[in-house]
Amino acid sequence: MAVPPDVGHEVEVLLHSGPFHAALRAAIERSGLTLERLRDRLDRRGIHVSLSTLSYWRLGRSRPERADSLRAVQAIETILGLPRHSLEALLGPPRPRGRWVTEQRQPRRYGRMLEPAQSLAETVEALVGPSDSDPRLWSQDDAAAVDRHGALRSIHTRQVLRAVAGHPDRYLAVYCADDGTPPEALDAEAVRNCRLGRVRRHPRAPVIAAELLFDHTLRAGQTHLLEYRFTIAETGAVAHDHRRAFRYPVGAYVMSVQFTEPRLPVRCYALAQPGVDAALVRGEELALAPGRVLHLTAKDVQPGVLGIGWDWS
Repeated sequence: MAVPPDVGHEVEVLLHSGPFHAALRAAIERSGLTLERLRDRLDRRGIHVSLSTLSYWRLGRSRPERADSLRAVQAIETILGLPRHSLEALLGPPRPRGRWVTEQRQPRRYGRMLEPAQSLAETVEALVGPSDSDPRLWSQDDAAAVDRHGALRSIHTRQVLRAVAGHPDRYLAVYCADDGTPPEALDAEAVRNCRLGRVRRHPRAPVIAAELLFDHTLRAGQTHLLEYRFTIAETGAVAHDHRRAFRYPVGAYVMSVQFTEPRLPVRCYALAQPGVDAALVRGEELALAPGRVLHLTAKDVQPGVLGIGWDWS
């Protein structure tokens, strides 16, 4: 079946802009498949979706939310020849329902370690789901960069994740900027071995959360290496520390902060919060290396916060 060139272009545009139902409709139209044939191909993969459900998805009357529906969306992407996660990334946060309504309060553990606590929880809960704890950190390396005006401008993160349950295919990355930073100044970038999915910024607070989508699901015990970066546009805000919160134990962690001349700190020190509800305490002083880089290392990290602070005068 011949498909007009403009239909193919429409699919590419909608896969980036959404909404989900419009992208699904255009992709089905481009493929030449009827809903009946699409349902049959899903059936052959052991995924059973009714014609009415497919029709509702295509018309925007309902959207996939449950785990089996999301598996159907992933299969539809393959059947229609679309990039992995391209349709799924257009889905908004799931509406709370059933048992998960109560369990969803657990992600507030993010907000009990970093400020602004309530804004952080509100932003994260829009993306987090029941499988959020399936991938755990095996190791992590954070490299922060401070510009010549003393502002934190980027945090490049390299992680090794390990699947402990289920079949995780994504990781949720979160960043809280300094007070006074406009939410629109924050951005997220997938650097290596992942793809950017849904991104949420709090409407008023300097908080951003981003889904990092893998190209495949992980088996229990399998590891995955990925890199991503948060950037902060120039706002004039001067930074005085950089911190990382951990909700689960981590085998090894490295943090580094690079400063740019001529503005260099006069005193630098480690920061630690040894528990979800503990106070943040100032630790040993750290030496600024000739390359204008500070770093700290830790192993067998428990839930809490680690960071580096500095004084400008």
